[in-house]
Amino acid sequence: MSEFPSDWEIANLGAYLKETKERVHEGTATPYSVSKVLGIVPQSEKFKKRVASNDISNYKIIRKGDFAYDPMLLWDGSINRMLREGIGAVSPAYVTFRVLDNSLDANYLLHFLKADTAKNFYKSISKGTNVRRQKAEFRDFASGEFAFPPLPEQKKIAEILSGIDLHISKNEKRVHKLQLSHASLSANTFYIKPETEHLAVALGDVVALRHGYQFRTPDFAKHGAKVIKISQVIGDGVVLTEGCDKVPWELASGKEKFRLKPGDVLMSLTGNIGRVGIVPETSEVLLQNYRVGLFAPINRCISGEYMIHLLESRQVVSQLEDNANASAQANFGKGDLDKIMVYLPDLQTQEKTASLLSSSKDLIKAEKRKIKALRNTKHSVASDLLTGRKRVSI
Repeated sequence: MSEFPSDWEIANLGAYLKETKERVHEGTATPYSVSKVLGIVPQSEKFKKRVASNDISNYKIIRKGDFAYDPMLLWDGSINRMLREGIGAVSPAYVTFRVLDNSLDANYLLHFLKADTAKNFYKSISKGTNVRRQKAEFRDFASGEFAFPPLPEQKKIAEILSGIDLHISKNEKRVHKLQLSHASLSANTFYIKPETEHLAVALGDVVALRHGYQFRTPDFAKHGAKVIKISQVIGDGVVLTEGCDKVPWELASGKEKFRLKPGDVLMSLTGNIGRVGIVPETSEVLLQNYRVGLFAPINRCISGEYMIHLLESRQVVSQLEDNANASAQANFGKGDLDKIMVYLPDLQTQEKTASLLSSSKDLIKAEKRKIKALRNTKHSVASDLLTGRKRVSI
């Protein structure tokens, strides 16, 4: 074990924890789910519906302050603490436990169990042949040996890290409100009202769609031009250019027609249809894969910026989904463009609308950058305080 301050106590997790196995039996309780991001929340919040059967008698009871983890996904950090009042119930597949006494601060423990040191430990105790479904037993979890600061220092560390979490939460709520406002603005803008029906046109009359090339598994190589697949078009205007598959330069040279350039507007045309992204500034050679659609204005009747917001709108995406060709998974073809009716005012109105929507999105992106910065700050601070590299004043 690495060097720690001399007043820190080295002990197994099991010295502080007790596994709980209390069942619902004939009682009543709200079914909960464990999420590494959302926390321990009612199933109705995570899945928008109850997924448990009517009979939850074998579910484990979980109370405020208790911890739970998914033994098959602990390696991925699926562990959290119950912060809600009342009695909850979680699947018997989950491992549940609580802190034995006041020798370990439960708030500190939550931050510790979410930190990198703990996550690396989870991977070491998770066993199984399927890389993504490896099981971590409680006895192995409890055997983990770590160093813990004195209780007053634990409480101070937890206070500092929880304070950062509070700022993150406030910013996340602001983002949610801004997103609702943006969605409302977009809906009101692009919804075709009776009084604007005369301004409705078929999307195919003003926007052209180009499909990509269907590169196949044998085409890919270690080096060469990058291929932009639907997994790289993640939505919200983002196209990822890292982690792409590549094709040899000899093959790429014959596919110049499918070469992408900065500013190109792309959309996912299969599966989760309607994710829109813009190719970023880059000097790399990027090729468009099959089922990634490239959209461009046909003429000057529609501005490029207005087109982007239009493609992102529920007015268009819902029609894309409705008109998707019947197949194993949703997809979209050139012929479907003419079935989609859109609101197309004059260019001056388009530019004003696009400016308002862009400003709204910029506010959301700015708040998201703040959240990312706060998370980076927390990661850095937690790394220092949870390892003793930096001490806090008590």
